[in-house]
Parts: sequence; C-alpha cells; structure tokens
Amino acid sequence: GGRFVLGLLLALLNGLLSTFGFVLQRKAQLLSERDQQAGGKRSFQLIWGVGVALYICAAVPDVLAYTMVPQVVCTTVGCFRLVLLTFLAHTFLQEKVSRREVAGMLAATLGTFLCLVFGPRPSHTHADDDARAGEFYHPQVWTYLIVGVCVLVILVTIEHSDAIGKFNVSQSVRFVCLPAASGLAFALEKVFNTELGFVESPSSLGDIPQNPLWIGMALSIVVLGLTDFYINLRGAAKMPVQVFVPMSFALATSLQFMQSIAIFGEFSAMQPLNAGLSITGAAVSLAGAVLIQPPSLRSLNERDELLDEEDDTEVE
Repeated sequence: GGRFVLGLLLALLNGLLSTFGFVLQRKAQLLSERDQQAGGKRSFQLIWGVGVALYICAAVPDVLAYTMVPQVVCTTVGCFRLVLLTFLAHTFLQEKVSRREVAGMLAATLGTFLCLVFGPRPSHTHADDDARAGEFYHPQVWTYLIVGVCVLVILVTIEHSDAIGKFNVSQSVRFVCLPAASGLAFALEKVFNTELGFVESPSSLGDIPQNPLWIGMALSIVVLGLTDFYINLRGAAKMPVQVFVPMSFALATSLQFMQSIAIFGEFSAMQPLNAGLSITGAAVSLAGAVLIQPPSLRSLNERDELLDEEDDTEVE
C-alpha cells in the first residue's frame, strides 16, 4: 500500500518535472526566436536555465521510483508523460494537436490506468526490508546484463566505425544503431535501478564502503545514464529528432516491458485476469505513446537525400 503509493507519486513527480522542464526550455527557445525576428536583443536564459534544472532534478524521483514499484508501472507512467507533454505543448506553446495525437493520448491514458489498477504491487515483486539480498535478487539478471552490455558495445562500436577506421558501415545502419543503442542503454540502466530495490542498502553514509554491490550498482546506473546521454547527443547531431526520439523511446519501453515479465517476473504471482489486463494496458499505453510521437520516416528520407547530395558535391 504505502510503498506503492509513494513510488507511484515519485514516478508522477518525475514525469511532471521532466515535462515542465522540457516545456520551459522549448518556451525559451520560441521566445528567443520571436524576439530576434522582431529585432530585439532580450535574453531568455533564466527560463531556459529553470527548465534545464527541472529536467535534471527529475532524475532523483525517477531513480527512487524504480526501487519502490514494479518496473512495468514506472514504464507505463513514462508513456503517460507524453500525454502530459502534448497537453502542455498545446496549452502553453500553442502547438497544434492532430486527431492521431488525441487518439494516442486516449490510448496511453487508458493503458496506464489499466496497468495501475490491475498491475503488480511491490508485495508481489519486492523483498521485505529484513529479507534484502546481499547479491542480485534475480539470478537471471547476470546473464541478461552480460548479453545486453555486449550488444551495446557492438552497437556503439559500429556507430563509431568512422573514427575507428577499421571498417565502414552505411548511413542506414547507423540510423538503426543509434536509437537501438540509446534504448538498450536506458533499459539496462533500469535493470540496475530496479534491482537496487532488492539488495541490502547502506543504513548511513559510513556504511557505504561495506556495501560493494550497492556501490557497483549505483555506479552502473550513473555510467549507463551518461552513456545514454552521450548517445542522445550523437543522435541529435546525426539523425532527425522526429526519427531518433520515437525509435529510441519505443525500443527502451518495449525492452522494459520484456524485462518486467521475463527478468523480474512481476506478473508471476498475479491472478491470470489481472496479469492479462495489466499486460494489455502496458501494450496499449506503448501504442498510444507511439501514436503521439511516431517516427517520421519522411524526415529520414530527406536526410538521406541531403547526405547523398553532399557526397556528390564532394566527389565533383
């Protein structure tokens, strides 16, 4: 009861902070462009700075939420965040909302509702405080992480093939590797994040050195978070945002749903009806999120044509 409510509130707080942070950054950018067009020289750095600060602060409740409630709950709340983002973009940024986006908002809201009402609770998936493990609570996590990290290294290596110089890959392959690497890094980070809720945690700052597993998992969260951030920077520079963001989000969310079922067994102790409704809700929530923000394949084709033109110019 109380653990689930607190974790859910933290997940919602993460969504609110990150959404308002993004909207404020976007608002500052729009105001700056409008002011420049009018010949003004006003600065909107304060609004932008507040937005960045809120976006960064959102990471704290996100990490805490994953240690307190099942991963599938946090993931569906993440899908619902797009509903809030679309609503605020329409309200405060005067951005138009299409019928497809409205349908996606309704689907994501319905799916999140089903998952929250019928989904797993911490009592189904989390150990009591007195039964916290001194090792990974789920043995299969080791195998999954080893395979996942190896795949991530391969994807990052392929993406940096031009810098390595050993081999060359086509631009279309990189356009697959970038969002795949971003989604995988985020999903692997959430494995450590979720598992952190099962292991014995330090009771005070002085006890931290006596908990090497906890330290290792916390550092892994930081490293994978920075890796995801770096890949996102490369994605923003090398791919159309309308393609990179939806693809990486869809993959990360799909992997988290798979992790909640196959790795953490969050539905194993549930009644079949509740488990079915919850899984259906998760799938509907993801489908709604993709409807709100589908990959723009036309943008990808335009980018390819532009790159081909640049290559032809260089040859001439």
